[in-house]
Amino acid sequence: MLKKTLLAALLSILSLNAFALGMSETISGKVTCDKKPLAGVVVSDGYNCTATDADGRYSLLKNDRATNITVSTPAGYLPQVDRYNRPLFFIPVEDGRSDYSFDLVKNKKNDKKHAFMTQADVQVVNEDELCLYDEQVADAREHFKQFKDRDIFALDAGDVVGDHPELYESSLRHRAGLGFPYYIANGNHDMQYYGRTHETSKARFEKNIGPTNYSFNRGDIHYIAIDNVFYIGRDYFYMGYIDEPTFKWLEQDLSYIPEGSTIVMFMHIPLAFTPDQQPFRYDSSSISKQTVNSRHLIELMKPYNTHFITGHMHTTQNTEYSDSCFEHNTPGSCGMWWDIDMCSDGTPQGYGVYIVDGSDIKWYFKSKGRDKNYQMRAYAPGADSKYPDEIIVNVWNHDPKWRVQWLEDGVVAGEMTQYQGRDPLSVERTADKSNLRYSWIGASNTPHLFRAKPVNPKARISVRATDRFGNVYQSDL
Repeated sequence: MLKKTLLAALLSILSLNAFALGMSETISGKVTCDKKPLAGVVVSDGYNCTATDADGRYSLLKNDRATNITVSTPAGYLPQVDRYNRPLFFIPVEDGRSDYSFDLVKNKKNDKKHAFMTQADVQVVNEDELCLYDEQVADAREHFKQFKDRDIFALDAGDVVGDHPELYESSLRHRAGLGFPYYIANGNHDMQYYGRTHETSKARFEKNIGPTNYSFNRGDIHYIAIDNVFYIGRDYFYMGYIDEPTFKWLEQDLSYIPEGSTIVMFMHIPLAFTPDQQPFRYDSSSISKQTVNSRHLIELMKPYNTHFITGHMHTTQNTEYSDSCFEHNTPGSCGMWWDIDMCSDGTPQGYGVYIVDGSDIKWYFKSKGRDKNYQMRAYAPGADSKYPDEIIVNVWNHDPKWRVQWLEDGVVAGEMTQYQGRDPLSVERTADKSNLRYSWIGASNTPHLFRAKPVNPKARISVRATDRFGNVYQSDL
């Protein structure tokens, strides 16, 4: 009797511990392709990860807060897609269901060579804006035809809709026009507000789009989506923050990836967006525009070569934290909220293009309706009242390894000076508020402006920008 009592007590303790850890039941399943088992494939409930055995089988003690079971598709394989080209790498959790099996598709292309598109903040509020978004979709579909020999997909850094959940299905239908699959991260305008906790804020995204934390593989690259939008619990307030369950899940996911690998991680809010170089302040504006605990994420990713894809700011900002850590803050597809076809920093509406060969990644920004060589906008003297005698150029996708020069009569006259300021065309197009739907729209400060005072003002002036890959772009004034 004593042994039975002790056993019962032990089982009770284990049950309480499982409850405290949020674990409720064991689920299992099989990962196959053409009915053949796939070994070593990572499966997750968004909190914990496991891998399939030699027979393609797995079992996992599911967290009771889990809403989806995901498969991290291995290199050489693809998930099924739905009628909107949305990849079905996940199965929603159902009460009473214990089997979650995945049947993958063999990739017909060598995915060591692939290309992907990046976008952020489509943020539509009505069907008319979705029709405007179609222009970018058509542009991207046509542009990516040049990569038809490669595996192609898109990464979306969030804000699918602008707080209009009734537009989700229509938005996915318009995205299907890309002609290739797309993976989406959760954005602040995708959140469900007025819930009692941060955890409840994910429900809208999970119901309409899918999981908020997941991963997949293409060739030599590991891709990870994480949710860094933290609902504070009052009205519309949120901050950029990665919670501990996400860190724990991320650590497990990375445990299957060899150190030194290249990783592309996409999320909505930037790591540390400080264009005006101001010290951190604890106020709603500061905490909503950066991931306040990002240093811990950067530290976690040190063993890897990591590219972060973020959005949220509706502007362009490239930050190189180290030789192995680069952030691409992607401008808003909506420009200035579908009111003006450019962003507040002067970046045109468009999208990122990334070309992958093995573990090597090259990239450029593609402006909607423009040739790929359109990488800057140059202005004659007088465009910026602060520097009336100087030529100005906005090089929106600039990073520290770019070089910007000006030429006089075809001869390089010198290096242009980088400065903080506002794009002259952005200033001009937002000056008359009566022409704007949203009176709060205006030009914003940006660090990717350059200036120079011509030696000979009567000379034929040109601006030349050379990117980190040696590509040369030139604009004549």
